[in-house]
Amino acid sequence: MTEPIDVPPLRLRPPYDQPDVMRHQIFGFETADEWRSRIHIDNRAALLEHLDGIPLGDYDHRIIDWLARWDVPTIAVVASLLRRAWWAGHGSVCEAHRP
Repeated sequence: MTEPIDVPPLRLRPPYDQPDVMRHQIFGFETADEWRSRIHIDNRAALLEHLDGIPLGDYDHRIIDWLARWDVPTIAVVASLLRRAWWAGHGSVCEAHRP
């Protein structure tokens, strides 16, 4: 799962070529505001997944929050770059974060 992305992704995490049905609003269960909040939380999580253990400042968090408001293809590519950079430095020594 460390291959480059060649076409706009349909989801935040691999497999990128399949839509993520969990991102649809569940009508009758959540309001539009609840759905937006859930999606934003998931977007942030995708960006933060491979930054575990890296100290982040307030401005770092503000930028991650800003990025988390972008569209799926943009967030997916940034998250993929972070994942691939992490694997380039740690992939051979740590199996716990295998994508």
